[in-house]
Formats: sequence, C-alpha cells, structure tokens
Amino acid sequence: MYQRILFQPLRTGVIEPGRFIQVLAGPRQVGKTTLATCFNT
Repeated sequence: MYQRILFQPLRTGVIEPGRFIQVLAGPRQVGKTTLATCFNT
C-alpha cells in the first residue's frame, strides 16, 4: 500500500503520552479515510 506523507507525523501524535485528539481535515478525495484505516490494521 502507498504510504501517505502524513502517516508518520500522525502516528507520532497518536502514540505520544499526552494523547491529544487527532483531527483529519482536508478536501474531498485526498485519502483521509484511507489514512485513518491504516491505524486499524
């Protein structure tokens, strides 16, 4: 699977001890859902 550019920074934000809410925002059809499902696997 193609690894999105924002995957690593988002992953770092998710596993930080502070556990702040991460928001995926952007225009339509840029891969937001695909990026989010990468964390499910």
